[in-house]
Amino acid sequence: MNLRIALSLLCGGVGVAVVCAQNSTESDEHEHEPLGIDGSGTTNPQKCFWHIMAKFNEQIKLPTSFSYRGVGSGTGIKEFLGKGIEIDGVETDTYLPYNDFGSGDIPIKKEDYVDAYARGIEIVQLPFVLSAVTFFHSIPDLTDGLNMTACLLAKIFNAEIMTWDNAEILAINPNLDVPQDYPIFVARRVLASSSTHAATHYLRAQCPEGWPESMTSSEVEWHPSTNPCDGSDLMTACIKDNEGAIGYLDAAHGREEMLAEISLANGDGRFVTSKAVGAEGVLAAVNLTMVPTSADEDFSEVAFYNMPGSNTWPITLLSYIYIRKDLSFIKNPARRTLLKAFATAIFDPDYIGLCERYGLLPVPEALKQLSIEGLEMLEVDTSASENWIFEKDTMPGIGQGDYVISSRRQNFGLYESDRLSDDLAPLIEEVRQLKLELASVKATSSGNALGGIAASLVTGFVFLAGTVIFN
Repeated sequence: MNLRIALSLLCGGVGVAVVCAQNSTESDEHEHEPLGIDGSGTTNPQKCFWHIMAKFNEQIKLPTSFSYRGVGSGTGIKEFLGKGIEIDGVETDTYLPYNDFGSGDIPIKKEDYVDAYARGIEIVQLPFVLSAVTFFHSIPDLTDGLNMTACLLAKIFNAEIMTWDNAEILAINPNLDVPQDYPIFVARRVLASSSTHAATHYLRAQCPEGWPESMTSSEVEWHPSTNPCDGSDLMTACIKDNEGAIGYLDAAHGREEMLAEISLANGDGRFVTSKAVGAEGVLAAVNLTMVPTSADEDFSEVAFYNMPGSNTWPITLLSYIYIRKDLSFIKNPARRTLLKAFATAIFDPDYIGLCERYGLLPVPEALKQLSIEGLEMLEVDTSASENWIFEKDTMPGIGQGDYVISSRRQNFGLYESDRLSDDLAPLIEEVRQLKLELASVKATSSGNALGGIAASLVTGFVFLAGTVIFN
């Protein structure tokens, strides 16, 4: 089946909003209002949320509406706390939530956590996935990779180094061959971003003499020569569309877009890529002694940057779901229990397992248990008739109830899309490898006729593989 057709069959799509309406069959006289859950925050796990939301829509027979806005961790936290929202040019603190849940790759700041509790707003922060942030570049025909230390990156982002032929860059990249005074296009995020938080904390941790504490945050005052790029998609475009660019974003997103990854110096001083160290390198960064013992405590000191280990990834993100304990702001009791059920599914292998294809790793068991215990702190009436249950093994009669999330109920479009995604994964990886080979051939041909023929052949293979995948 054509991939586009399969994707179009998805009920409501797996995009920013996933909406699927079905009427209850229990009674022609009983109509249900659509039950909606709305979240906002970091773009990093947005595909994970969209995918799980799509599964929920197909597994629930009542009219449901799930949505998640990928707007960055900082905005997600502001909307969750109801604090720092700009209205008519004035920052306004209502302390009323704009979302049902927030999500971020950074914990809530200590001052915001303390302020919330002082106002009687108790919250839980639920760690659910780990991922990597890294730097990418767009120097054409560079086949030997590009090494970078935190101090070099600090000088680049502070405009102390502005060309790729700088002596300090060439000292650790002896095979880098670029034109004289070849300019560096520096791309950085705008608004509060967990990627900015991670990148700047890495720079500070490894190069404190070159990166001040005042520029270590999710939102910083950048050098005016840097170029603003709003969100992961525009950061990708900034790097792709500008030759000689450098920028940072979550590693899986960058690799999916076939950007060239930079080898970063890790805590042991080794140059590594997130792809080379893999899941083991990300997990190696986790230090459980930094983590509180309860989900309702202050997580502001939790950070896995520049951790020791020869194979450890130096910019590891821990992503959270933020939920208020008191859910009375959600008027419909069925929506309250549905929110808890959705958050519970995030820690179920049948659901969170869908997200590994997006470069996200489920948290270790100790963090998973902490989050599950945090869910039990939510103030919902689980004895009410609107309490949701999961049907994994067939439950005759019960499984057909209104408030059942049934794995036995599926949507063909999503089923077919998942199947095709699994089938296409190895082909997509082959295209990536072919593109790398093409870059290598182009770089070594240097006008050689045989090299030009080889480049043409590889280009043909890439085009053919792309045609197979997308048509």
